[in-house]
Amino acid sequence: MAGTALISPALAKWRLADMDGTAGGIGVLLMLAFVFWLYIWLPASMAAGRGRSSVGWVILTIVFSPFITIIALLVLGPTVETALARLRNS
Repeated sequence: MAGTALISPALAKWRLADMDGTAGGIGVLLMLAFVFWLYIWLPASMAAGRGRSSVGWVILTIVFSPFITIIALLVLGPTVETALARLRNS
């Protein structure tokens, strides 16, 4: 509340009340979108792009950590079948 010290108490109360409604709801939606992206979309798309099971890697992400599974997917790389298909197409 260091920034509200220069503002009158009535104005500071108005600013806090305003933040609880709309900004709080938007903040919650942004946080949920980030969690969905981190725990569901990112590992699933990385796994699918590497020829691995999207559902399996999402479950691993939920059980362990998104950072561990993302690093594991980067280290493992594509499956042999996916790598061979990419070589044939290029």
